Amino acid sequence: MSNTQENHESDLRLVVEKLRLMGYAGFWLVVITGIILTRLFSGINLDDSLLTQVFGYNNICVYFDFAPSTYVLPLVWAVTLVLLLLYIVVHWMRMREEMQEGTLTPALYKTLTSLKVFEALTFISFTTIFAVNPGDPNDGTYTLVIHTMPFFLLQLGMVSLAMSNTLHGIRSGYWQRLGLPSWFTKGAIVYCIIFAMVVAFKIPVATNAMVLAFMSPQELNGLGNSIWWEQTPLLKSIAMFADKMFLVCAAIIPMLKATYLIRCHSDKIDVVVLRTRLVTA
Repeated sequence: MSNTQENHESDLRLVVEKLRLMGYAGFWLVVITGIILTRLFSGINLDDSLLTQVFGYNNICVYFDFAPSTYVLPLVWAVTLVLLLLYIVVHWMRMREEMQEGTLTPALYKTLTSLKVFEALTFISFTTIFAVNPGDPNDGTYTLVIHTMPFFLLQLGMVSLAMSNTLHGIRSGYWQRLGLPSWFTKGAIVYCIIFAMVVAFKIPVATNAMVLAFMSPQELNGLGNSIWWEQTPLLKSIAMFADKMFLVCAAIIPMLKATYLIRCHSDKIDVVVLRTRLVTA
């Protein structure tokens, strides 16, 4: 009777930058699909949407909120979420290997790991916006707040992602190993600063708009009306510009960065290899 075993091994080669590009392409598929479905089939007056009433302008979330987008986008987002989480996990695996090789200090590895967990959780929490439809600010349900909070978290997560990737690229020596020019590192730092400033402006201003929309004058006076900003046309215009800047920083620049690394440094970028073994008796 033979006890011999036959082993079958296979390698799965994963490139962090390619996974990021795929995840962000999925996000743009969500956006474009939502725009087409909302504009052609929803029958919604976008000039008088709830977002316009509260914030003074529409952001991309308005294309996620109404049928038939609500019937289709959760499926598209589910696939996108898998790609984004795979990107986070594979990036973390690469950092773990760098820590074991000594190119990344244990302290920085722990910090970056914590940031990656936070970023993954913000991606997951964003799913809530497809489940909770924003309600009328006068109906007392406060569903707009529940709908908006995951978007706030996503904004913080995207800033964290930009900063953690930049910190990793510089401190681990990865960008130096790729032979990236000095302008790339300087540009990445400036990008992180601008991105952080945009989000630091967006979240308080959006919170201010919701407070003013939901609370009566008596309630505002009880809180101290002087701490809230008046929703002037100028403030709304600046907020709308900041919203467009957020989209550029969050979903366009990262794709350009990943594309540059893939096209111009494909011979040097790291590849994470997952090896599987099937043993048959």
